[in-house]
Amino acid sequence: MEAPKTDVEALAQAFDLFTKTTASMEEAYRHLQQRVTDLDQELATKNLQLALTTDYLSNLLESISDGVIAVDTQETVTRFNRAASLVLGFSAEEIVGQSFSQVFGRPFAATTTPGTTELEAKSGRAVPVSERDSVIADRDGNRLGYVKTFQDLSELSALREQVRQIDRLAAIGEMAATVAHEIRNPLGGIRGFATFLSQDTPEDDPRHRLVQKILAGTASLEKVVNGLLEYTRPVELKLTPTSCAGIAQAAMRYMEYDPNKVTIFTEIDPDLRILADGDKIRQVLMNILVNAVQSIESKGEIRLTAAAGENVVHLSIQDTGTGMDDEALKQIFSPFFTTKEKGTGLGMAVSQKIVEGHGGVLSAHSVAGEGTRIAIQLPRAE
Repeated sequence: MEAPKTDVEALAQAFDLFTKTTASMEEAYRHLQQRVTDLDQELATKNLQLALTTDYLSNLLESISDGVIAVDTQETVTRFNRAASLVLGFSAEEIVGQSFSQVFGRPFAATTTPGTTELEAKSGRAVPVSERDSVIADRDGNRLGYVKTFQDLSELSALREQVRQIDRLAAIGEMAATVAHEIRNPLGGIRGFATFLSQDTPEDDPRHRLVQKILAGTASLEKVVNGLLEYTRPVELKLTPTSCAGIAQAAMRYMEYDPNKVTIFTEIDPDLRILADGDKIRQVLMNILVNAVQSIESKGEIRLTAAAGENVVHLSIQDTGTGMDDEALKQIFSPFFTTKEKGTGLGMAVSQKIVEGHGGVLSAHSVAGEGTRIAIQLPRAE
């Protein structure tokens, strides 16, 4: 029979058990601590991978040449890439978090009707786009929102309009050349007979005034006919280094205007030269200056300036006349378009043809009631 344990022995056994239990717990804690360390490392690796993936996907989205706009199920914008910013003028910070319909004034969904749709840019301009919508869903198929990809068709639309304009101008040119030749011969006969009548009719005869009107009418028609023929002919240029100031002074010498009504300022470096046909560019400047003078109703000024660019010279004719609205501005270089009662509508069309024949650019900027600025870009002589 086992002898009863003394208190000391019982205490020793309890202490031994406590020691073993503590050692076991310390071992478990070390394992747990190691596991936590492993999990931390694994989590850090996953976070890094997620960050790299997110950064890659973000860079991929920002590198896409098409505009991308993503919204949630409430059509609140959640993503707006760089291409969308370039096309529409909004920054991502301005758009994200905003309602799509409030920003763009239309529902998010693209129209089902085939053809070009529009998105309103920050400037208020309606941008023609080709757009396509897709659903954003998670792996379980739950709908999270929608994404729109779109392409800016402004350049394509402009090119199509240019092609249509070229076709129209070609048809007009062919017709104009035919009409001009058909009119020129009988017009010469009318002028000749009217000249004989003028010589045979005394100045105090009432019929003399009628004959002078016939001569004035034929002169006006000849001007139109010559303008038509000039417009339809290829531009023949004799390019030489030419002084900008000299061309401007030559154009001014042919100008007829009331200096009490119109003041013309010129700011042109006398050493600035262009590679151009001086007579043709003088004709261009005269056409523009005449229009500028006629646009000033009461009193105003015209400022003719020139500035050197890297390989070009920028000429500018700014007036304080009546200006033009957007519709008139769009047609300013169209043949036969004029805002004047007695204009032929060929001056600016011929001017554009001459400038483009030099490899230059002629453009117009105008605000109704504030005046017009005509900009000419021509190659420098150097």
